[in-house]
Amino acid sequence: MKSFILLLMSTLAVTCSSIIPKSPKPTKATNYQINFESSDWTKTDPRESDHVWVQNKTGEVIVINSFCGEFQSLPLESLALKTFDSYDSFKPLGKNTTQWQEREAFEMEAEAKIDGVIVLINFRNYRRDHCYYDFILVTPRNRNQESYRVFQSLLSRVSFQ
Repeated sequence: MKSFILLLMSTLAVTCSSIIPKSPKPTKATNYQINFESSDWTKTDPRESDHVWVQNKTGEVIVINSFCGEFQSLPLESLALKTFDSYDSFKPLGKNTTQWQEREAFEMEAEAKIDGVIVLINFRNYRRDHCYYDFILVTPRNRNQESYRVFQSLLSRVSFQ
């Protein structure tokens, strides 16, 4: 499971950063905080991501990435689809544009095969202050309502300066 998590973190960061040709390397956002703690979730080394939490019993993963100075022109839905369309068996199950933190956000639920395992992905992306953010929950193929609730709770605890 640990190798799966490391592969997921690396793949998501590399996939998103390789969508559009660019000149300088993007920077990570420093203008946001997440006030999230749970005894059932452990914050781990994020590698190339901003933040990563792993559910202690099930191995489900929450990954947060930011890219400043990039991804400002494409629609949020296009960025979401480009992030995941290279995964085997990628299939969007539902999508929605919503308001979050006083700006437009795009949400999607999808199924994909990552490292040979079919998983469910809950995804929200967002732009603010010339930065692009993605918030991702990866669970087993069937939705775990408790993990989805934790993911929604984490999103409600994101604050921007």
